[in-house]
Amino acid sequence: MPRSAHLLRLILLALLFSPFLALAEEADDDLDDPVADAVILIDVTSQHGDWYSPWQGGQITRGTGSGFLIDRGTIMTNAHVVSDARQVLVRRNGNPTPYFAEVAFVAHDTDLALLKVREPEFDRGVQPLALGGLPNLRTRVRTYGYPAGGEQLSRTEGVVSRVEFVTYVHSGADSHLAIQTDSAINPGNSGGPVVQGGQVVGVAFQTSTRLNDVGYFIPSPVIKRFLRDIQDGRYDGYAELGLVTSDLFNESYRKYLGLPANVTGVVVDRVLPGASATGLVREQDVLTAIDGIPIALDGSIRFRGHTVQLEQIVEDKLVGESIDLSIYRDRAPMKLNLKLRPLSFAERMRNQFDVLPQYLVFAGIVFTRLDQEYLQTLGNYWETADKSLLYAHFFGLEEGKQDDVSAPILVSRILPHATNSAYRSYANSLVTEVNGRKVKTLDELDKALRSPREGFQMVLLEGGREIVLDAKEAESAHREILQQYGIRSDRRLP
Repeated sequence: MPRSAHLLRLILLALLFSPFLALAEEADDDLDDPVADAVILIDVTSQHGDWYSPWQGGQITRGTGSGFLIDRGTIMTNAHVVSDARQVLVRRNGNPTPYFAEVAFVAHDTDLALLKVREPEFDRGVQPLALGGLPNLRTRVRTYGYPAGGEQLSRTEGVVSRVEFVTYVHSGADSHLAIQTDSAINPGNSGGPVVQGGQVVGVAFQTSTRLNDVGYFIPSPVIKRFLRDIQDGRYDGYAELGLVTSDLFNESYRKYLGLPANVTGVVVDRVLPGASATGLVREQDVLTAIDGIPIALDGSIRFRGHTVQLEQIVEDKLVGESIDLSIYRDRAPMKLNLKLRPLSFAERMRNQFDVLPQYLVFAGIVFTRLDQEYLQTLGNYWETADKSLLYAHFFGLEEGKQDDVSAPILVSRILPHATNSAYRSYANSLVTEVNGRKVKTLDELDKALRSPREGFQMVLLEGGREIVLDAKEAESAHREILQQYGIRSDRRLP
């Protein structure tokens, strides 16, 4: 056979068998990689509530994500993978058998969840993964998962480039420690382990919307805190100091505040209501140390070899624990001890999951709470929402203009009927009083509607506008309106 023909035959044989060689290499890689056996494919059927028509069920959707064994029968994943779950199926890498799982604990503020699988054969012979520490900058990590809905395990490698506070997209309102890497993190990767030296140093969870090829994972201190929190059988969430501070780079300002030249820190601009520091820390106080750790002029501290914001010390503690603050007040040093508690109005600022919207319908007037989920029904709410709603939701409490931390009540919709036709333009208005009684909750509103004033239902709205209905006509029309619009229940109260 001519040499050229022999060479061509070898090339064709190589092309023919190369896919099988690739599969064999992947299989060998699994055999040599103890992490791979512990990585889980998660298939979720979910249904999110409908905040615009709260009496209706939301759309049923299906999605996939990743997870990993952290203990016998216990899978760690992201909260956003299993949020609003109606059914959860899990499969081990290399095992096509699906198993039912249930959500045992979920932390929407930190985007972590634990699943439980009851069947003992699910993870028989598989070693759960151990948690490691914070990886150093410029070291390599490996991310495992099932990206883009695929059923074959994927591994990608990257470098740790940054350790910083970022906003966790799932809740939309909480910022925690996160690690930036160029290891590919795609849809479906969420919940998968990020590994270094055979130990889990993080959970993959989101990508950057501003930078290309940049992903983030939840680091082990956040994971370990979550596991400590649930040891008593419930998840309490994060405590908040509730302080708005400014840096002290300006030397003249430091002198004005009486700060010695060798002392650094940040100045308190505002103290939020209902927080750990409320009633103890004052505006113009200078925070110089937290739990004995000096605070730099930009509000940063040193934490396990990394420079992070001072809030990380609070983040590392559980609700109910204490923290020490060193401050300068009126040019004199002081010590404060604070018992940590959550920010009382934080929940309404977050995206909501695993709950259904609260509402009350009366005579076609739909009342609901002003929270983040409701605002999102308005689309680009910064452009479309009435400015009074935006102020009440985002700024009123922070600026001290409101003395109540509960979510304001509003008229979200008017379901057209002859009884209420004069008020169709009053949708998206905040409620201040009903029948002469101030109402702060839907339950209070419900009780106020049971006591008409001189035969009329009177709903006072912010800005002075008022809805006035004949009480008997409204009561008579109420059932008709519910039937007309297919509303089975006129309420879902707390």
